[in-house]
Amino acid sequence: MTHNEALAKAAKLLRLAQSANPHEAALAAAKAQDIMDRFKLSGADIALDGSKPVENVIHCPQDPLDTDGSARWKGQLGMVIAKLNQCKLYAGPDGYCLIGRPSDMNAVRYLYAWLTKEIDRLAAAGCAGCGRTYWNNFRLGAVETVTARLSAAARETVASVKVEAAAASTAAGNTLALALVEKSLATIEKQTQEVEDYGKKVLRLRSRSRSGSRFDSNARAQGRIAGGQISIGARGALGSSLRLS
Repeated sequence: MTHNEALAKAAKLLRLAQSANPHEAALAAAKAQDIMDRFKLSGADIALDGSKPVENVIHCPQDPLDTDGSARWKGQLGMVIAKLNQCKLYAGPDGYCLIGRPSDMNAVRYLYAWLTKEIDRLAAAGCAGCGRTYWNNFRLGAVETVTARLSAAARETVASVKVEAAAASTAAGNTLALALVEKSLATIEKQTQEVEDYGKKVLRLRSRSRSGSRFDSNARAQGRIAGGQISIGARGALGSSLRLS
């Protein structure tokens, strides 16, 4: 399977993610993300000489991930999703923007689009009649739960693929399958570092603290509970704005 074929297969599943049933949408989206994750970890795009197709790190200020750069919950959610997909989020003049490779940016956009829509849906159902502070804290609580679940699911996917590769290597009487997974993990780590270096050298990004919004402990707790209702599945959920190029 090529990268474009993996994207096309994910796109077919994402059509189901437009279902009015949130559970069905999440299951389809989770499977789509799993296809892309396993494609990377399998090393399917690594040639026999160990090389990968060249895809340069770029940034797209003209095409922000979200034009609402003032929403703290969106920034936190986008930051985590970007990191899980070897990208980096930064605040540009026109909103939250991405640094990364085009294919990785696409994965971020899908996942971000679906999760922001789902969190907004939950907020509309759980915050009716409440003030702005409550709405903000509810969303932040939901993001905290989603972040923890996505991070845990990412670790589980890596562990699962390693177990499968080890079994395949044992059956074949060699270590090729497991070695390919390890090579893929090393490549992913290298790509992540290259994105960090690009941000520092090209955009001169520096870590900075951001002033917190007003705190509502009850809203934050309710948001965490609501975040647990999002059926992320084995490894994340993608949005429905797949763009193949």
